[in-house]
Amino acid sequence: MVDIKIYTTPTCPYCLKAKDYFKKKGVQYKECNVAQDKEAREEMIRISGGRSVPVIVAGEEVMIGFDQARIEKILEGQE
Repeated sequence: MVDIKIYTTPTCPYCLKAKDYFKKKGVQYKECNVAQDKEAREEMIRISGGRSVPVIVAGEEVMIGFDQARIEKILEGQE
């Protein structure tokens, strides 16, 4: 299974949608709250080039925003 890391803030509705999607699919992920974790925020900016959330890292792929179809393709390729 591909490793998933999601950079979030507590008030981001798309972050909540992404986390709900992963929970419904039974996909484990590591969450990094960039509102509270300065190191995670700096890492997110370095890999994504911006401050928008969510940033989802799935394996080698970096996605800005929640693109369910793209995530499904990545997950399907790993099974």
